[in-house]
Amino acid sequence: MKHLIKTFVLGLFAALLCLTGHAQTYPTKTIRLVVPYPAGGATDFVARLFGEKLSKSLGQPVVVDNKSGAAGNIGVAEVAKAEGDGHTLLLSINDPLINNVALFKSLPFDPQKDLVFVGQILRSPALISSSTSSGIKNFADLKRMAVPNAKYSYGSWGVGGLGHLAGESLNRELKAEMVHVPQRGEGPVVTDLLSQTLTLGLSSVATARQHVATGKIVPIAMMGAERSQALPQVPTLKELGLTDPLYLNSVWMAILAPAKTPPAIVQRLGQEMRAIANSPEVRNQLVERGFEMMVTTPEQAQANYKLEFDVITRRIKELGIEAQ
Repeated sequence: MKHLIKTFVLGLFAALLCLTGHAQTYPTKTIRLVVPYPAGGATDFVARLFGEKLSKSLGQPVVVDNKSGAAGNIGVAEVAKAEGDGHTLLLSINDPLINNVALFKSLPFDPQKDLVFVGQILRSPALISSSTSSGIKNFADLKRMAVPNAKYSYGSWGVGGLGHLAGESLNRELKAEMVHVPQRGEGPVVTDLLSQTLTLGLSSVATARQHVATGKIVPIAMMGAERSQALPQVPTLKELGLTDPLYLNSVWMAILAPAKTPPAIVQRLGQEMRAIANSPEVRNQLVERGFEMMVTTPEQAQANYKLEFDVITRRIKELGIEAQ
């Protein structure tokens, strides 16, 4: 019995040494940070900010690689299939990790099995805005004017994304017949609002805020449980009396790694990520752009993910939304 215990302890000690060794020697080459959306959007900005800081703290170059398409599936799949050595990472919002599971009949990855959270960084409540030509200046105007024959449209950052779900739920709540115009990212949604080719658009506060400040787009309502600190004058959909649980969710951003990445590397990356996010310089840059900090450990991120997964995937099925 003593021999068995000794063997077990020695084996455990060897395993711990191995994991520690991974963390001490990592990284040994350039780190690729994949973003499953085009350049120019909020995810791209955050990836480049964190990539620069992570490169300095880890002593290796960090290259941001925008792999957009298929509602985020292309970029996520690339990381899910990558070698689990910590040199290929993902910076993504929730949509490809939750919504796409219910949206697509089959995926080239399983986010719950193929990826592991390094941690969440921030959240950004989705803002519903109108074009200045629409005449819609508040939610009361929207309720009055969004009648079936109005030929209104709403844009989102992709089919089945949180913005699309909220827009379609709102469409049904108002008994309107607004046409959904999906885009490959939120940047093009705001561009369409500025060019007045959309009636409404759903985007992050961070992307829309500067245009709200200059009066080029009109803020109507906010998703999330609370008002945005960046746009405190804009009411939440909950405040306006809407009860769909979808409206309480916010877009968050997280860094993930392939599931086979050694735990010691995941923990080290998590520590580096939290240190960067909590630094006054980075925090100030993010808050000034309209983001709200949501800095978590890998374990906290996983718990938050599980809480949202059931609500969002259920509503996708109830709304009958499918990939186009």
